[in-house]
Amino acid sequence: MTDHHEHLKDDFFLPDLGSVRSVFLLVLISELFVLVQVLALPGTMDFSWTRLAMMSLFVQWIVLSSSAFLYLARPYLKKLPTWQSVTIAMAGVQVITLILTLLAQKFILPLSGPMPDWLQILRNMLAALLISGMLFRYFYIQYEVQMQQQVIHNARLDSLQANIRPHFLFNSMNIIASLIQINPDKAEQAVEDLSDLFRASLQNRSAVVPIRKEIQISESYLRIEQHRLGDRLRVNWQQGDLPANITIPPFTLQPLAENAVYHGIQRLEQGGSITIQISADHQMVQISVENPMPYTETISTGNQIALSNIRSRLEMLYGNKASMTTDIKEQDGSKWFTVRIQYPNKIDNLLQE
Repeated sequence: MTDHHEHLKDDFFLPDLGSVRSVFLLVLISELFVLVQVLALPGTMDFSWTRLAMMSLFVQWIVLSSSAFLYLARPYLKKLPTWQSVTIAMAGVQVITLILTLLAQKFILPLSGPMPDWLQILRNMLAALLISGMLFRYFYIQYEVQMQQQVIHNARLDSLQANIRPHFLFNSMNIIASLIQINPDKAEQAVEDLSDLFRASLQNRSAVVPIRKEIQISESYLRIEQHRLGDRLRVNWQQGDLPANITIPPFTLQPLAENAVYHGIQRLEQGGSITIQISADHQMVQISVENPMPYTETISTGNQIALSNIRSRLEMLYGNKASMTTDIKEQDGSKWFTVRIQYPNKIDNLLQE
């Protein structure tokens, strides 16, 4: 899994012009340029659909050819200093404009004389130079803004995850400390589980991890809690067959399980059962964690802090495509607290666009 500092943005100012969206935008912008140019002709010249069609064909020819050149050259340009990559890119557009103008004068709008119209060629090359220069400047400014946003994003994400990891690990150590005097054998087993959790915590620096890894961390944590609570804690996992490529922000499921224990099961004399449901398809991942809670209890401050942390990380990674809701219901004289999370199975945020 790549580090999230590298995952969100390709380190080059020139966007990937191989996508359908990029090509469509370039075609649309160039067509608007042609339309403005035709409408801006002197008043003595009538509007001509033929002229519009010919100019559109010529301009789109240049735009698509230049896009193909920049797309193919991008892997090599990104290895060069910025000024060199810009120079080569603009020179390539100029050469393409020159060649296509000569071909257009020969086949689309044949001239009466044998010599090319060099004045028109110079005009076309100057127009291509100005437009490509403005586009590259726009791409570079947009790239700098996105890099600044990514730095802020990474700092906030690191801060949120740094806040939740020590809390989880300290709680686990307190559990083991309480078990040493009560049941040394269980304490030893808990230490082994905690060592796995420490390793997962210290090694994980990614924006997302495989959901199977997060499930394993949560299972290890709940086993530690079961050493302490015994039969008072029961866990009902409902996972189904999850696709292998499903990911999740690290320490998302485990804090929900921890809240279910500390703010629900632990406060009930008879204990109870935590139900964890996980389902996914090619579009979305759905997770719900349900636990009983004391009848007079409300959502505590500690619970709200953890939920706010998870919600913030989901919003940063998935935007408005992710959601987290909470619900308290009463059934058969018992009170139940449920957290539901839904998010896309791939990161899709502003920094990747």
